[in-house]
Amino acid sequence: MKVTQLNSASILIEDDSEDSKVKILCDPWLEGEEYIGSWAIYPPYDFKPENFSDVDFIYVSHIHSDHVSTKTLSKLNKNIPILIHNFPEKFLKNKIEKLGFKTIELEHGIRIKIKKTCI
Repeated sequence: MKVTQLNSASILIEDDSEDSKVKILCDPWLEGEEYIGSWAIYPPYDFKPENFSDVDFIYVSHIHSDHVSTKTLSKLNKNIPILIHNFPEKFLKNKIEKLGFKTIELEHGIRIKIKKTCI
């Protein structure tokens, strides 16, 4: 398994084991400013959406914009499913689906093995 920090909370997880080759982009904030311009990426990240075309899933931990940047998500492939927790309030799910992504809600406290074909 390889974990690469990209920026802030954004990381890329690559599991290349024989039974679960999978690549997950977590908490994507890779360009621009958030929180009404009060937070910025420094040094700027060289964000190229095509560098993430082989991502199998995007994982978003929670609704804060430095974890679910609309500016970043709007430039990523809408065919990449987004994993989120099954929160009682559906604000995060609705925000992501309005951007054109499919969400997959994960139950709290239940361990699952994420594979390209398991979800």
